[in-house]
Amino acid sequence: MTRIVSVALILLAMGAAPVWAQPRPSPAFNKEFQAGVDAFRLGKYDEAQKHLEAAAAMAPTLPGPHRFLAAVAQAQSRWADCIASSRTAIELNPTSSEIAATRKLHDACRESDGRPAFSGEYGTGGALSVTANVAGATVAVEGLKYGATPLAPRAFALGEVTVTASKSGWKTATGKTTILPAVVTDLELTLEEDPAAVGDGNGDKPVADVGWLRVETVAGATVRVNGKPWAVDERGRFALQPGNHEVEISAPGRVTERRAVRVSQGQETVIEVDLESRATRARRQRAGRIGLGAAIGFGAVGAMTAVLSSQALDDARDAWVIETTRPENASVPLSESTRVQRLYKRDEIEALVQRSDRWAMVSYVSYGVAAVSLGVSMYMYARAPEEQPARTSIVPVVPADRDGAWGMAVTGVLP
Repeated sequence: MTRIVSVALILLAMGAAPVWAQPRPSPAFNKEFQAGVDAFRLGKYDEAQKHLEAAAAMAPTLPGPHRFLAAVAQAQSRWADCIASSRTAIELNPTSSEIAATRKLHDACRESDGRPAFSGEYGTGGALSVTANVAGATVAVEGLKYGATPLAPRAFALGEVTVTASKSGWKTATGKTTILPAVVTDLELTLEEDPAAVGDGNGDKPVADVGWLRVETVAGATVRVNGKPWAVDERGRFALQPGNHEVEISAPGRVTERRAVRVSQGQETVIEVDLESRATRARRQRAGRIGLGAAIGFGAVGAMTAVLSSQALDDARDAWVIETTRPENASVPLSESTRVQRLYKRDEIEALVQRSDRWAMVSYVSYGVAAVSLGVSMYMYARAPEEQPARTSIVPVVPADRDGAWGMAVTGVLP
């Protein structure tokens, strides 16, 4: 018996050892971390970043400082830093109680940075997106080919992976990254031109500091990049500096849309924009207003019928109390007591109860219809937000941003 107890104590100590070995945050860490959180909530982002970076240096295995550093970066529109800090927080503790909020922050910063979204199912893994300075380079992950650059996000198992990008005329680029759960891992590779190789004549040699954007949208649409018209090349592409750009697409009778797009050097980025007609948007907004009005109306009916039901039930209860407490002895004749309070028959009391039930049923149905109408209204308003008018710009006859292109254009909605 003593031996069994001893073995149990040893096993318990072994299981608890990792807990005992886990260092507790120092008072200095707690002070810096709390100062950073307080500064962030007050909108003092530079001060918050300073305190949180100090806290992260003191306890590099804790995800909290990195999560708030990501939030600070998002508030300052530093999307790459936001993505990096949120990834660090996820990697340090993928089972944290705050993991859902951290992933949401990570995805929001990726979207703001113009990176492609993942539309599949993560399952028990994550996703990988690969870009390079050369379009059409073959992407291989752990030796298996998965497509060409830019490689849209696709599901992968968790863990570290080795990725290569190769193309004729270029030296193969290799990179390593770690697939994290339920988020997209972005990897950017840079291929160097192979001076010993013979060009393949496909015209994909890199243009210094230039990438391309192709916008596929409705016929007759006007596209503006960073607030102004932009010339296209012979292949219908916009030549842009690598980085983030704001693209505005508008067309007569269509709702204007704006997209944040990230362009990489030597790569062609394609976006598809199906502009919604203003008539469809107006119908949805009208349906939203009708739904909201119906919700208010049926809600008012539900409230009024609930009051009527309550009153009918109170009348039935009062009548029942009167009849059950009416004197039944001969010393007080019935004719005397009915002078004080009229006589209620059983049928009348039951009728009052039934009236209460009917009003209650109407109230329940009205509240239900009001809830459905409100849901429909909210859905319609979410699908049909107020349109931001296209900016008006008049461009004189001067060279456009692409060499050799001249023109004048008036775009946008005139007041």
